[in-house]
Amino acid sequence: MRKPILILTLILLAGATNDAQQNDFYEITRLPFTTDRFDEFAPAYYDDGIVFTTNRRMSVIVTRTTDEGENLFNIYKTSRRRSGRWEDPSLLDRSLKSNYHDGPVSFSPDGSTIFFTRNIPGSGRDPSRLGIFMADYAGGSWTNIRPFPYNSNNYNLAHPTISSDGRTLFFAGDMPGGYGGMDIYESTLQAYSWSPPVNLGSEVNSAGDEVFPYKHQGGRLYFSSNRTNGETLDLYYTFRREENWQSPVKMPAPFNSEYDDFGFIADRELTNGYFSSNREGTDNIYSFTSTFPLFTDCETIQEEQLCFVFYEQRAENVDTTTLYLLWDMGDGTRIRGLEAEHCFSELGTYTVRLDVIDVITGEAQSNVAFYNFTTPRVEQPYINAPDTVFAGQQISIDATDTYLRNFDIDEYYWELGDGTKTTGEIINHTYDYPGTYIITLGVISDPNSPFGYRRLCVYKEIVVLENQ
Repeated sequence: MRKPILILTLILLAGATNDAQQNDFYEITRLPFTTDRFDEFAPAYYDDGIVFTTNRRMSVIVTRTTDEGENLFNIYKTSRRRSGRWEDPSLLDRSLKSNYHDGPVSFSPDGSTIFFTRNIPGSGRDPSRLGIFMADYAGGSWTNIRPFPYNSNNYNLAHPTISSDGRTLFFAGDMPGGYGGMDIYESTLQAYSWSPPVNLGSEVNSAGDEVFPYKHQGGRLYFSSNRTNGETLDLYYTFRREENWQSPVKMPAPFNSEYDDFGFIADRELTNGYFSSNREGTDNIYSFTSTFPLFTDCETIQEEQLCFVFYEQRAENVDTTTLYLLWDMGDGTRIRGLEAEHCFSELGTYTVRLDVIDVITGEAQSNVAFYNFTTPRVEQPYINAPDTVFAGQQISIDATDTYLRNFDIDEYYWELGDGTKTTGEIINHTYDYPGTYIITLGVISDPNSPFGYRRLCVYKEIVVLENQ
């Protein structure tokens, strides 16, 4: 029998982009300290490791349980050694352990404040509710535990996540006036108090449940929802554009599965991170790592040289009192003089000739030079992309002008500066936020090429403006 998303006497439980192609670029691994007997879920970055929520037994002798005999959830920590081995998990701090369920958590950017979910005990026939609490780190322990001012015995608030500037708290709740079961809300820190919670609206929230929000430092808000079938949780992300939350994007495999997938966190580059899933029975924490090729020491793209100065030494002695020199550049342009400075409009091969012209008749007396001139090409991967675009505008980016001799390209790899990674000679992309981004194009040669294995990369800046 499946557990419901909301267990009022416990905590909110659950049990996985921008491009479906990106599922080829990640490998996932179940963390070795997770168990098949207990639940471990909702990781949060902390120091050099993670903090997570678990109902594992605290000791062989004494373990607190609910009235139904189920283990309480507590807040645990673990760290990873340089060798790659994970430390045995332990309580984050006994000062945060209560007689109720504790977790999940989020930490302020400087690590001095913890936000966490805890049961608010009911009284009489009133059921237990979930609330958000805060504490400060001082003197080696967590102190000054206090409730979020909008906790209530009439509804649940849970799964806090704080923004990278420490001023906006996102969380899940079933406050009156919502769109479904659990919705996502935000509250901002104004001076020393939190503003009344604001529902993120129907674009984000559905008739189902939206839970486990995570505000990524890149601007996206990740969360889980059962909007698809009303049962299993899937990972989504959304973002705010011009103060409006955009339609959520469902993440691909391997993040999402046919089971509950939730509790996503990631580093700034979306290269490494963690998420939770019950795809192997109990709730477990998985790490993910990008398998996208790493390109380093990339150079800025060099624009092709199309402007040249032509000079013919053999024409130096031409008597310019009765004659003049006329260059035919092969593209319809003609230039008088011993020296011709000219810019071609595009790469190509042009028939260039220099004639001696009679001043009076205008007829060619002789030909001094005649040759086919091919504009030289820069050997490099090449990025065709606009210099400036608007947020929300779909653009085409391509590498069709790449020119590399003795280089059998096996694949084109793109990093678009906003966490997007993809492949292909021609791609389409939309930037969500204004700013300056670095587009990187990497190419790898066919490993079976007779010219050997090579990899090269270039980059280009693109400026994304606020959509007017």
